[in-house]
Amino acid sequence: MDRLVATPSDRFRYWEAWVRDEWVKAEALRLPKGSKVLDAGAGASKYRPFFSHCSYQTQDFCQYQGKLVKYVEPIDFVCEITRVPLPDASLDAILCTEVLEHVTDPVAVVREFARLIKPGGRVLLTAPFGSGLHMEPYHYHTGFTHYWYQHWLPAVGFAIDSITPQGGPGRAVACSLDRFYTLWRAHGESLSGTRRALARMGRLLLKLPTFYLVPWILPKLDRGFNQLANPTGLMVAGTRVAPQAHSISVAQPA
Repeated sequence: MDRLVATPSDRFRYWEAWVRDEWVKAEALRLPKGSKVLDAGAGASKYRPFFSHCSYQTQDFCQYQGKLVKYVEPIDFVCEITRVPLPDASLDAILCTEVLEHVTDPVAVVREFARLIKPGGRVLLTAPFGSGLHMEPYHYHTGFTHYWYQHWLPAVGFAIDSITPQGGPGRAVACSLDRFYTLWRAHGESLSGTRRALARMGRLLLKLPTFYLVPWILPKLDRGFNQLANPTGLMVAGTRVAPQAHSISVAQPA
């Protein structure tokens, strides 16, 4: 979603977006006043209100043209996310939500973030664990596991503070059923005559379990599962580690 989740019905329908919004809000409040923050891949810049106490700037490549993202706010840095025109160690924090699956080289992205963030600064990342195609043609990865973050963030210079799953297997089933319904609807509307009418009847029968029963019941079972094994997405916070000082050997006088 390119807007904050505001209503109870939206909260139920777009549960992942709501959880993500709440997580970003909480992490933003942890940043000191005046922190220099970059929202990388900002899109509609919907998180701007959460960083009103910070110096908030945005980056996006601004090439996507579709209904999922509308660039309603001016973007400060229209550029590739791996080449942000800012000096080394110039930022206190970088926020990057639901972007890594849309870049060809996500490792290069976190390396660029390590270059930009000061030692002790923070990186806030979210990405799906698995998802259907979206923002085509800019969708290159189906998702990221906690093992990906545990490997690559320390490799480029971050200590991991937390990895928080969104949902678990039950919620993943609900999301898959939602995607199936959406694809079935698109296919059914391409039919004609009796086949189109039958497809509409089938969707009518499936509507109640898809949008109400399954997303209400199955996620309640997720507490009993290892949610990291099959979440719908992960939310990751990390801290930039100070580069180790190179030891200098001093020759003793003879």
